[in-house]
Amino acid sequence: MKEKIKDTIVDLLLDGVKEKLDSVKENYKWQKLFVSTGDFFVNNPDVLVKFEDDLYSVFSKDNLIRIAKRLKDKNGYDFSQLLHNELYDLMVSYEIPIMETETYIHHFMQVIINYLEENDPDKALEMFLGDMRKEIGTYFATLESKLELVLKQISKLNKEKITTYSIADIDAQIRRETKYKRMGLDFFKLDDEQFETRFQNSLNDTRVYVVGKSREETTYRILNELKNKNSERISLVIKSEKEWNKLQHSNLSGNILIPFFYAERIVVIPNNTNIFIYGEDEPCYTQNKLILRKRTKRNIIDSLEELGIDANEAYKMVDNTHGLYVPLKKKLFDGAMYDKPDWVEGHSDVVIAALLCGKWTEATGDVLVFEELSGKAYSDCKKELGKYLHRENPYIVSNNSYRGSNMQLASVEDAWEELDLYINDEMWDKFISLFYEVLIESEPIFEYPFEKHFEASIYAKKPEWSPTLKKGMIRTLIMRAYYRGHEENQKQIDNIVAKVLDTITSKERWGYISQYLPELCEASPESVLRKLESEIEVSQGLIDLFAEKGGDFMTSRHYYTNVLWAVEQLIQQKKYVARALEWLWEIDSHNIKFSISNSPKGVLEVVFCAWINESALTVEQKIELARNAIGRYPNAWDVIASKLPHGTSSICLTLNTPKYRRIDEPEELYVHEVNKTYIEYLRMCIDTAHTDADRWIKILQHVNSYDIKIQKEVFEKLVLICKKMSDEEKIRVKNEIRYEIFRHRYFEDADWSMSEEVLCEYECVMNKIVVDEKIYDYLYIFSHVYDFPLLNPIPYSKEENMEIHDKNYILRVEEINARIKEFKEKGYSIDRLIQLAVREEYDVVGEVLAQFYCDGLFDEKVFCSLMANDKEGKYVYDYVRYLYKKGIIDLSEVIEKVKSISDNKNLLTNLISLEFIEDYENALIVKENEDIKKMYWSRNVRLRISDKAEHRVFIWAINECKKYGSFHTYLELLYDIKDKISVQELYKATLEISAMKSDVASSMTDYYLKEIFDILQQTFIDDDEKCAELATLEWMCRNVLEWEHMKCMQKIMKDDPTFYALLVSIIYKADDNENIDEEKRRLANKVYSGFDKAKFCPTEKDGEVIYENLKKWIKKFKELLINQKQERLFGNLVGRLLAYSPIGEDGYSPCEAVRMIIEEYYTDSLKTAYVVAEENKRGVHTVDAGKSELILHQRYQKNAEALQERYPYTADIYFAISDNYKREAEYERKRAEDEW
Repeated sequence: MKEKIKDTIVDLLLDGVKEKLDSVKENYKWQKLFVSTGDFFVNNPDVLVKFEDDLYSVFSKDNLIRIAKRLKDKNGYDFSQLLHNELYDLMVSYEIPIMETETYIHHFMQVIINYLEENDPDKALEMFLGDMRKEIGTYFATLESKLELVLKQISKLNKEKITTYSIADIDAQIRRETKYKRMGLDFFKLDDEQFETRFQNSLNDTRVYVVGKSREETTYRILNELKNKNSERISLVIKSEKEWNKLQHSNLSGNILIPFFYAERIVVIPNNTNIFIYGEDEPCYTQNKLILRKRTKRNIIDSLEELGIDANEAYKMVDNTHGLYVPLKKKLFDGAMYDKPDWVEGHSDVVIAALLCGKWTEATGDVLVFEELSGKAYSDCKKELGKYLHRENPYIVSNNSYRGSNMQLASVEDAWEELDLYINDEMWDKFISLFYEVLIESEPIFEYPFEKHFEASIYAKKPEWSPTLKKGMIRTLIMRAYYRGHEENQKQIDNIVAKVLDTITSKERWGYISQYLPELCEASPESVLRKLESEIEVSQGLIDLFAEKGGDFMTSRHYYTNVLWAVEQLIQQKKYVARALEWLWEIDSHNIKFSISNSPKGVLEVVFCAWINESALTVEQKIELARNAIGRYPNAWDVIASKLPHGTSSICLTLNTPKYRRIDEPEELYVHEVNKTYIEYLRMCIDTAHTDADRWIKILQHVNSYDIKIQKEVFEKLVLICKKMSDEEKIRVKNEIRYEIFRHRYFEDADWSMSEEVLCEYECVMNKIVVDEKIYDYLYIFSHVYDFPLLNPIPYSKEENMEIHDKNYILRVEEINARIKEFKEKGYSIDRLIQLAVREEYDVVGEVLAQFYCDGLFDEKVFCSLMANDKEGKYVYDYVRYLYKKGIIDLSEVIEKVKSISDNKNLLTNLISLEFIEDYENALIVKENEDIKKMYWSRNVRLRISDKAEHRVFIWAINECKKYGSFHTYLELLYDIKDKISVQELYKATLEISAMKSDVASSMTDYYLKEIFDILQQTFIDDDEKCAELATLEWMCRNVLEWEHMKCMQKIMKDDPTFYALLVSIIYKADDNENIDEEKRRLANKVYSGFDKAKFCPTEKDGEVIYENLKKWIKKFKELLINQKQERLFGNLVGRLLAYSPIGEDGYSPCEAVRMIIEEYYTDSLKTAYVVAEENKRGVHTVDAGKSELILHQRYQKNAEALQERYPYTADIYFAISDNYKREAEYERKRAEDEW
């Protein structure tokens, strides 16, 4: 039952459920689905009718489609569990007791299984149902016994007049109170592996103390954990102090008890596990308390999406509440909350200052703004706000991330709802004045060129006012004027935003302001749109910003995307949509090439998508604006044409939506409206295609999605228009139709292929397109063999693919022969055919002419015509290559002809390279001049040497390539002939690369080097002289080879520290603060990359390190450093190397010899370097809220504990690494709680 359910079985299952339900709909017969004897729990007639409606709603067509999608999409999703969940949600909402609920569901599923077995003969379904019957039977029996134990215990306590609740009761209560029918305890995931382990280990204790962010949320998370992991024990929830105290006198034992009420003191019930739960602002004085960390934002979003909440809405809910339970609760549960927080009661100037700032850091400017608004020193402000920070319902929260730390409102919406009325005019005017001063101040990074912004973000001076504060203050404008409905402030905000935008007079200024433009647009859409429109009339840097190409794909800063995101907001508001679209068309008309997908054209494609509505336009408005755009803007036709059916409509991105400002919700689209849009788009494209062949070809690629009547109308118009086209345009359209006929007949079984009736219509249209110069009709014979447009190909079959390919190849040969024969009989000019084919850049002109027109023989006239028309020489080369491969021509004679006709050196080189060299003395290349030889030996194609060639030919090739070739082609040659020469010869030839320029390389260069070195290293690693030579060569290639492939250099460095010490002397200063000249600085820069790659354990060989050898290496290295006046570097450098030690014989790191050296030479610098090197080994990793860091912490801690008795210093290093990962785990967890 855990494997993925086949889609066909899913459909059979759900169809069967619906059929059975429909068959028992009359006279409440459906009750028999839940209970065979006795009465159904719901018996009130009115309630019964409502339950029936809800039951049939659960199994409505739309909901069954949703269930089917979940079953088909989710690998291993259990059908019975999903059906159980749907029915469970329904019954709990009617307060049917848990035991009856489970019994009814079990009975329902048994009835459904019986019905399906009796009425559907499908064998796969029969097997599936058999497994399902066993599974739900086992599940129900286990559940029934557990429920009976719990209910029996609750019933026993009820007799003693003690009211308690099961976990299922709490789950049912949540389901009744929530706004989302699928929300129960499962929503409250524990999401804390560290806590889970400690909690499970403590469940046999009498007292368990748990502290979480919110007492209520923590209780629900604990109950969910007990439900999922500890269902074998009875867990009881007590909701009042009175009931809890009654338990003192009961004989209750062995249960898990959770008090779910507030009291000054709660006594322990002996012989049970008492779980006491605290909020973080409640005192818990015990030392062995368990801290349950706040849920990560990602975890909460996932839980919200499981409730059926849209992903964007879930993100907004968590973003606005910071994942805090109390503000989130208002959005999840029905009901009202009447308690006012103390920060509302006080509403001091400090509290209002925090509201107006929204979020801030402790940057100098931020502090000054806060002090100006509050009228107090920031230290006093922090002290006051501290009271509202760490609590269940905080006013502000502290947020720590990679970008730094800041303070911000815990729930923006809640804060504004509570405090808006306390903002007086004086404070608001002061805020507006400060806002202008803060926002017009640019940031230091914009003093650098755009292409430097990525790296400048590291070293540029930090701005006086943080971007965090700026965004917080802009949000305040939005909340004041729009969210809280202060219309009197909107004009003031429009003016201040316009005033800020008026300061933009350059590309750099646009770059700076663009970072805040989406938020400014939400605060004042009118001001932003006016500024954008003014740039169309007189550009003050915006067009330059869009055209900025600074940096590469990874490092460039695409500031213009912020502008697009602002415009996307405007598109979703009826008041601005038409103007915003006009602006996009204007910008798109500049034909700027964008390196990423975000572009004005991309936004326009979303807006004018026919099958989805993302803008504030109606269908009629969308059609009208599309028609107007085609008439006014040069690129509009292509955009609208791409939105025809089966264009780029398979993917349609969503637009950036304002966070708070209301948008005009897009109108729901109906099928007839989508069809109307497609038809109108087609008509306007046809009306404006004129005699443009490219446009008609695009139309033809989409028109088959329309009904035959519309297609005929298009064809009639096309035939008329073609009469006005040139032959060149006519044949392109005609050949496109020919190719469409071929494609649809070849893939006749595909879902998208057209019927034969329609294809006959296509063929008729093709024949009606008549060219004046008949030679054009023969151009299609030069189409590539793989998609040669046969009008009647043998259709594709997966089973007979190769055989069909061969048959179609024969049909192609017959077609070309027939057309060539006809061409010759009619006396058409071959020279003209070649001229047209070369001009239209057909694929296989030379090959087809050689094979079919010339019947495999050299034709002087055809050759000369190709030479005259093909200036590049591509088709001449193809013509000669075909005939040469067939052994028809003498290559030297053809080359002489080429020389007599043209000075095309590239063609000449290509033709010479066709020869397979057997005897170099007679090779064609030997007779050529130096220029041709350089071109020949430097070409990035494999050398052609015959297998029959003697050994001396390969040696000759090496010498010639060394003289004329490039670094890459020389390596390629050595790689290709490595099996044709001796290892000694390969060694000697490889050494020659040291004298070659290495500026020409390809992606294969490093591969060739690695493979060649691998052979030489295996052979000569124990030959000290040759190994040293190879090490020198490896070092020369250090920018291409990875360290693990520099085996000879590794051996040299591992055996003796001299070279390593030499590198140190080049890179680092001596102790006497020597002056570094420019030459040494350049040398240091050159060798540093190789030095940084050198990561090895001295004297290690085959995973073993001998102490005496290592001791000798370390001692000599220290002496060398002393002589170089660099002794201070010893600990740092040795620690860096020893971190690459192999594992010891006992399974722990490092090996025993290295441990002994560490104990002997231990210093703080050695420890630090070792720790850094060890941690750097980790490399790139996936962020997972600290889980992987916690595993590493435990691994290194275990390693340290194993070493601490015999090797205390070594253990200290590993304890330090362990502690670092522990801190990092905690930091990553906190970051996951605060960020995305």
